[in-house]
Amino acid sequence: HPVFTRAGDDIHLTVPVTVPEAALGAKVDVPTIDGRAQLKIPPGTQSGQKLRMRERGVESASHAGQRGDQIVTVEVVVPQLQDERSREIMRELAKLNNQDPRVKLFDQA
Repeated sequence: HPVFTRAGDDIHLTVPVTVPEAALGAKVDVPTIDGRAQLKIPPGTQSGQKLRMRERGVESASHAGQRGDQIVTVEVVVPQLQDERSREIMRELAKLNNQDPRVKLFDQA
């Protein structure tokens, strides 16, 4: 399937989200094998984070009446800044949130 992969009774899907959706939290529509459903993106969600949609997977062949889950991997999409105002806003955001995400790499080296 072009969108879903299956692992046992679970369905896996990667969903792109915007930086504001990941940072602030949002409800986004995602496809499931049964159609559209809403997924809650918690505030502070990181790219690569996996979210579980319970009982949105495939009917279990070995356990009647049970379904697997849909596992959604979040992919944060960084915007292509097309104008100077957008770049200015991004620079201001960087100043306000100046934590270094690589600091732990040097603590463990």
